[in-house]
Amino acid sequence: EMLVSSGTARERPRSPVTRFLQFVNRNGRTQLRGNVVLNLAAWVLPAICAVIAIPIVARGLGPHQFGMVALAWSAVGLFSFFDFGLGRALTRIVACRTGEGERDDIPDLVVTSALMLGAACLPVTVVGLVMARTIATRLLHVPPALQHEAVIVVRWLVIGILPMAHGVVLRGVLEGEQRFLSVNLLRVPLGIATYLAPLLVLPLRLGAGAAVGLIVCARIVYWLAHLPLIARLHPGVVTVRRWSRAAARELVHVGGWITISNFVSPIMVQADRIVIAVALPIAASGWYGTAAEVATKQWLFTAALQPVLFAALSACLLSDPVRATQLMETALRVTTLALFPIALLLVTFAAPALHFWMRGAFAAPAVDVLRWLSIAVFVNANAQIPYAALQSGADSRSPALLHLIELPLYIGLLLVMVRTFGVAGVAMAYTARMLLDAGAMWALAARHVAGARRVAFRALRLNLAMTACLAVAWWAVARHG
Repeated sequence: EMLVSSGTARERPRSPVTRFLQFVNRNGRTQLRGNVVLNLAAWVLPAICAVIAIPIVARGLGPHQFGMVALAWSAVGLFSFFDFGLGRALTRIVACRTGEGERDDIPDLVVTSALMLGAACLPVTVVGLVMARTIATRLLHVPPALQHEAVIVVRWLVIGILPMAHGVVLRGVLEGEQRFLSVNLLRVPLGIATYLAPLLVLPLRLGAGAAVGLIVCARIVYWLAHLPLIARLHPGVVTVRRWSRAAARELVHVGGWITISNFVSPIMVQADRIVIAVALPIAASGWYGTAAEVATKQWLFTAALQPVLFAALSACLLSDPVRATQLMETALRVTTLALFPIALLLVTFAAPALHFWMRGAFAAPAVDVLRWLSIAVFVNANAQIPYAALQSGADSRSPALLHLIELPLYIGLLLVMVRTFGVAGVAMAYTARMLLDAGAMWALAARHVAGARRVAFRALRLNLAMTACLAVAWWAVARHG
């Protein structure tokens, strides 16, 4: 089922939102409007749970143990991206096969992707289990009394690497089949359990190790729940027993550069928290993680939009580039209209909001961190539009090369800034990378997406203007106390 058709022109819609929702194949069973709403609901409900649970967990565990739980929340997000691009590659291939009615080889693709992922993740799991004590005692700044707890946390996270990553791959199959209802029926309980499960350990006084264990177990249940759904859609998955060279070649061909980008990009997204965990006391991970949990909730909108946008651009980018650029422009307007007010509120009311939310667990350094990260996430949300266009068929190599260049430069900048300015310096470095990355992504889209030059220049001007507005709001708040 294709989400975008090249049908006759319709009457000009009244608003950007309406115009965006016009990009849907009216003959398909799944419409863009429903997909976006389903995805958004699936992210909003866990966000509400996070708002409720985070301050309670922070006060119940104390700064050091909460720092470990906050680090675990970051780690499970990072490990979920260790699918090496296979999830997005499967989405493209399965969507194409479904549209053409050629579904016979999908089981080979699913099983081969699982074997490829297992070959990559199992050695990391073994090494992580062997090195857990060294990681906990030498890399994490944990008080001696909590080092045993830190070892338990590291072991749980290492155990979860493979099921977390393979869950993303299996979700890619469901998204390729346009089964967004199934995707979100699985995602909502996972998101709720991720934030509410740690509350169960507080009455029992079991500590951070048990809290992280519950988070990882929820991820494992989420992974297992995909298996019967995939088997029902593709019964051949149950009978396939071996590696398919043809499937492996296709996965590498379609997802090769996507693999590189999807591997490097999440490392950069989480590198700030890793550097803080290594360079600063573990309590700093709690301060930074709290601010990041608030700022990155802007990604709820893009998380709802991106899977649908990626499929839509894949369907029309080569066959109807004019329609694809119209879709990019409308997505830009909708994203800006949805997220700029949120970013402005976060920058303006960071201090009172954190104080009201976290109460006794509130820390002053988190205020500037929240402001920096709010600007960074807003800019990155718009940059995901050209990123999706490039990966959907325009030129998946360019984002991968860009990320490979960015990675060592960004790590170096993080190390300098954390030593100079502490947690605020890390947030500054994160924001600088997001600004440069956004400019580069739109420049690449202007070069490689047919007809996208005008949209790219408009996006760059819009991002500069909105970022300047956020900076002025910050300055005004700081000046008036």
